[in-house]
Amino acid sequence: MFRKILKAGITLSDRSFQLFQGKLITFFVYFFFLNLVMFIPLTFSIYELDSSVQTLFGININEQLPDDLGTLFPSSCEIVNQQLQCDDTIETSFQVELNRPFTVIINAQSEAYDDSFDHLVLKESTASLRLNNAQLDLDYRGFSYLPFSDLESLSKEEVYTIFFDGFYGSVRPYFALPMILILVGGYIALNVVLLFGLSGFAMLFKLTISDLPNYQDMLKLFIIGSTIPAMINLFIGFFGLSAFSSIVYNFLTPLMVFILYRRQVNRIAIEHRLQKAS
Repeated sequence: MFRKILKAGITLSDRSFQLFQGKLITFFVYFFFLNLVMFIPLTFSIYELDSSVQTLFGININEQLPDDLGTLFPSSCEIVNQQLQCDDTIETSFQVELNRPFTVIINAQSEAYDDSFDHLVLKESTASLRLNNAQLDLDYRGFSYLPFSDLESLSKEEVYTIFFDGFYGSVRPYFALPMILILVGGYIALNVVLLFGLSGFAMLFKLTISDLPNYQDMLKLFIIGSTIPAMINLFIGFFGLSAFSSIVYNFLTPLMVFILYRRQVNRIAIEHRLQKAS
């Protein structure tokens, strides 16, 4: 049945109305999977977010950072091959004010630190972030070669972005999945609302068009009609234009439904003329 719905949606077949005999639940399952495919580019975009993800989380601490942030890191250390390497075993620390004191400990030698204060602890192979009584275990997989001596010439915003992007790579799976569920799930929910809303609005035309499908069949017709808009959204999404996908989808879906209805009406009219001629 899915193949028939897909074919009818792509070809805008004048026999799409014959599919109305199928179960409504089948059409809804098709609609759900069609939306999942349509939002594949958005899913990848969310997963590949870097420091720009701060905007979604409402994070903005640049103004609270000291202007000489880059000089606070020991120049004898570097991150290379996903490890922190220093020329000595001296532990370095400094404190910044982020609404409340936040301590950064570099080349940490101890296995445990006081959990009563917020901190970022950088060890040889791992790092740990404690913030607002929550702790995250991090690693250096998101870093390329980074000698700390290079940080001295960078602005505080650039230093912060380097470390945010580097550590975000190790926690991305924990943040990406909820974001995908919320954003993609929200878009699918909006499309469901649009589906029911447009189908209900189309019922107003039944006051003057007696052969218009009933509400249940109109839902099926809109699901068939959403096939081409979904494919176009998939295409433009791979070009980084996911932000415009809802506009394309909302405009084209009613247009496809109108074309399907007109093709059905024209086919019936031709059949009637052929019957009269015979």
